[in-house]
Amino acid sequence: MFKRIHAVVAAAAMAGAMLIAPPAAATTAPPAPDGLAVSPNPVIVSTDAGTAATFTFTTAAGTSGSARLVDAGGDTVNFGSISVTGAGVYTAKRTFTPADRPGTWKLVATAIKDGESVEADLSFQVQVKVQRATSLDFDASPDVVGRGDRVHLRGTLKYRQGPAWKGYGGQQVDLAFKPFGGGSYGKVGTVTTDSSGRFWITERAWRSGWWRAEFAGTSDADAAVSDSDRVDVRASVRDSRITGFDASPEPVVDGGTLRLRGTLQVGDRWNRDGHRGQLVKIMFRPDRGYGWRYVTSDRTDHRGRFQADVTATASGWWRAEYAGAKGVRGSVSQADHVRVRASEPPVVVIPRSATRIVKFNAGPEPVKRGRTMYFRGTLQIWERGWVGFGHQKVTVQFKKAGSHHWKSVKSTRTNGSGKFYTKTKASLAGTWRVVFSGNDEAKRSYSHRDYVWVRR
Repeated sequence: MFKRIHAVVAAAAMAGAMLIAPPAAATTAPPAPDGLAVSPNPVIVSTDAGTAATFTFTTAAGTSGSARLVDAGGDTVNFGSISVTGAGVYTAKRTFTPADRPGTWKLVATAIKDGESVEADLSFQVQVKVQRATSLDFDASPDVVGRGDRVHLRGTLKYRQGPAWKGYGGQQVDLAFKPFGGGSYGKVGTVTTDSSGRFWITERAWRSGWWRAEFAGTSDADAAVSDSDRVDVRASVRDSRITGFDASPEPVVDGGTLRLRGTLQVGDRWNRDGHRGQLVKIMFRPDRGYGWRYVTSDRTDHRGRFQADVTATASGWWRAEYAGAKGVRGSVSQADHVRVRASEPPVVVIPRSATRIVKFNAGPEPVKRGRTMYFRGTLQIWERGWVGFGHQKVTVQFKKAGSHHWKSVKSTRTNGSGKFYTKTKASLAGTWRVVFSGNDEAKRSYSHRDYVWVRR
């Protein structure tokens, strides 16, 4: 309008005439809305169903009104409908739910007349204090396990929202166990639920009893305890193994004595001990033969050790067998090959003193791969009695599991008392021994065999 009047005045000036624009009509803003009220105030949401609130305000005669809400985040929330009475009293209603933002809200009322509008607002508080109901689904499986086996604990934590149940994510759930026959529940582990409220954990079962899940609750969620699920633990069948089995010497002269040694152990995956008083059979399979035949047997001592001496007559394989017993599985040793060579006519030799290697030990056992192993013992010579044989060379030999040949690893010398000590790095499981090769005055001798298990 201002632009149009300005153009008319310019045209009149060009025509030499003076025109004066009439003054614009005066407008008057309507009175601001009055009597803004919220009931209840503050609005407290304490159930999933929500809390209904009533909003009222008044406008002057001849004006119309509207209203809206502004939430705690500054976003506009419109009323679905607003009713008005003839006296200019406006009323609106809204139900607040747990989904609404808690904090300071505003009721903004507007009075409108002749295109002019005036606003007034009223602040009020919205508090969300809904205590959610929760539930725990839980399962422990399998129902029967062996002692020390794993039991799988899983379930879902949920909370109630309206008529529906939803997964409750990011919450800590405790797992508890109560042994059969008495006692109370004790915490064994804690797990955090995923975004769907699910959780799972694995524990070892040592006793029969009941497992359950427990949720301690939060400031807005109730605590919950699942139903108990029983798991029975049965005595598992123990494994046995024959370690350090060795047939020596190798080779052996036809008709000579072959010494067979080994140790029977029993236990589980965590612990093994020597199995005493058990019958172990010694079996032989000749070269070019297809079946094993029984030769002899021996009962284990208090440390599970067994031994037997047999007459060597043919080259072939030797092994030890344990048939097992109630609650114990049987086992078979690794086979050890021995070559039997023809005997030779006696040769007259100058008598040499006997020697022996005593107190030989390879350790520690078991040992981790790459760690240091040590070997120690004493070399003795017979001189009207056993005495230390000093300043002599001895050789440490090794035969890996499944092999038939000894390999020299390193040599060392005895001290003045005949004692020796050396070490090396552990790499493979197998049998160790120390050999003195002998000399002009002393006979050759071997230590006993010592099997060492090397773990990764």
